[in-house]
Amino acid sequence: DQVDGAGSGGGGGSLIEEDMQNIADKDLPKAQFMIKRMAQQLVNSISRRYRLSKKHSKLDLRRTIRDNLRYGGTPFSLKYKSRRIQKPRLLLLCDVSGSMSRYASFVLQFIYSINSVVSHIESFVFADKIEPITPFFERKQDFDSTMLDIVNKSSQWGGGTSIAAALAGLRKNHAQVITGNTIVLIVSDTKTTNIDKAAHELRILKRRVKNVIWLNTLPESENDNSLTVKAFRKEVKMYPCNTLADLESIIRSKIL
Repeated sequence: DQVDGAGSGGGGGSLIEEDMQNIADKDLPKAQFMIKRMAQQLVNSISRRYRLSKKHSKLDLRRTIRDNLRYGGTPFSLKYKSRRIQKPRLLLLCDVSGSMSRYASFVLQFIYSINSVVSHIESFVFADKIEPITPFFERKQDFDSTMLDIVNKSSQWGGGTSIAAALAGLRKNHAQVITGNTIVLIVSDTKTTNIDKAAHELRILKRRVKNVIWLNTLPESENDNSLTVKAFRKEVKMYPCNTLADLESIIRSKIL
């Protein structure tokens, strides 16, 4: 079902269409509720597709003939072979640098909500380094306590951005989470130093995982003039994500 977007944000328009960094404090509880609903929709969609995919099977002619030799070779009991399908592993990378601090709180709410209904997802935050935050979600605290712990113990919150260094750190220090069945979700406004090195690290990452999807929080009006957007779009799939409506659209498009 579509998420209810009635209500107003900081600019007086529909809350779901409001740039997330402009959502007024008084509207935060409603925005958080909407994000939780979206996270549940995403998990339901992935689970439903996985359950349906397991039903696909085809006749195993060799097994059918072999197992029915006792009936004189006349097929009596048909044997089927099912394709072994693995659930994709989800790896979330959230930019919490200075330019992303307001968006990051909403992104972490989304990650928190997904973790509340899925047993285990690998989650990291970054600015110029990568930090694992999965253990914070495993404590099963309320969101405000979880958020406070992450911010207080993070050395990355509000810092300068080096996506190249962050991705290199992921590759070198957390190689166990990078698999051929992993879908990587990067949430960032793309702003960074060392654009060429960052693009190079993206290429390396994409070769090693199932897919890399970039949720771009940069306002659409700034995309055409952004060198980073142009560079990273050549390497990975990129989707606008600076409003709740954008996030809902991404979930409905079933790109995950």
